[in-house]
Amino acid sequence: MENVQLSIENQIKHMIVTKFGLDISPEEINDDDPLFDVNEQGEGLDLDSVDALELAVGLKELFGVKPQSSDMSVFKSVRSIANIIRSTIGD
Repeated sequence: MENVQLSIENQIKHMIVTKFGLDISPEEINDDDPLFDVNEQGEGLDLDSVDALELAVGLKELFGVKPQSSDMSVFKSVRSIANIIRSTIGD
């Protein structure tokens, strides 16, 4: 069996799709797509504030990292979340 290590970005995307029951594949989420909005190109997941709490719980379960709730810019995109996780766990 091949051991496939997913990038932090891909782990976050899989968690988002699974946790929120999205009808898309993780590969359809771009690293820079807005998570709580939809941009002019129609890209983004348009999650809400309740989803933000669920996302924070999912990050704690997956990586042992709980981003500071006072800094919502962390949740801007998959890439911004991955960068905070990398800086916290040293990957």
